[in-house]
Amino acid sequence: MIPIIQLCKTKGSTDNNIAIGKLRNFFSDVDFGKPITRCDICHDPTQKDIEILGVMRRVPVVCRCCFEASEHEKKESEQQDLKRRLEKFKAYSLMDNRFEISSFENWSHRQDNYDDYVLGKKYCESWETVYANNHGLLFYGKAGSGKTYLSFSIANALYKQGKAVVAISISKLLSIIKDSFDKHGGYGETEVLNTVNDASLLILDDLGVEYKTLWSYEKLYTIIDTRYRAGKPTIITTNLTLDALRKNLATIDLRLGLTDPSERVFSRVTEMCTFHEIKGANWRISKGLQNKATLLATLGLSPQT
Repeated sequence: MIPIIQLCKTKGSTDNNIAIGKLRNFFSDVDFGKPITRCDICHDPTQKDIEILGVMRRVPVVCRCCFEASEHEKKESEQQDLKRRLEKFKAYSLMDNRFEISSFENWSHRQDNYDDYVLGKKYCESWETVYANNHGLLFYGKAGSGKTYLSFSIANALYKQGKAVVAISISKLLSIIKDSFDKHGGYGETEVLNTVNDASLLILDDLGVEYKTLWSYEKLYTIIDTRYRAGKPTIITTNLTLDALRKNLATIDLRLGLTDPSERVFSRVTEMCTFHEIKGANWRISKGLQNKATLLATLGLSPQT
């Protein structure tokens, strides 16, 4: 058996001598000749021999698999806590019945939306890398082309995986901030922005339709910059062309004709997001034609009627 290293006595200290005696008695039955125990799963040591105040001691240590399991449980707990806090914000968002049915499982596959489908699926499958590198997306194209559906499909897939997602239109978000300021003197705005910042993924729908004032310009920049500094991905949709969007985001106050020559909002968006054009046919027109045909068939009328 490996001998226990004796504690060094402090001269003139009776109390210390007593403590030393107790430590000797405490460790006297430890057999350091026996091998340390190991985890049955990862085979890492679950004990370690260390020296404390000149005395060898065999102490328990956490093996690799137990540490990883503990870290995973901690992250899951934090994620669930974040989701609970986001539930109160969900009532203000676009995460309604339309959100719930927007999914890759319900995707209507067509030749003109194949690339959109693949991009969305790959984005979700690579989420951990996407999230770590703050890779956002900006979908632009004509109204009804499927931009919102694609962004909601991505959000839905991640939401079902337990990720914290907020999907909301720019106009709605600005309205919430304004209302919270009126009611709480500015404190509500902080809570809203904190929630936006906490979300793992933020979807800002219909960028460019908000009314341009100095206040809305500053708030929009704050929202975009908050996500940028947090290093968290944002998905943006807009009906505007890129040239039109650039001019739109540089407008400070439409009524006064004020513009921002630095284009700081557009610059932030460009840095945060990869631009992707949605070229699909107008789904709303197609849906309207389908509804008309269904109604005529229900009434027993011919399409020419």
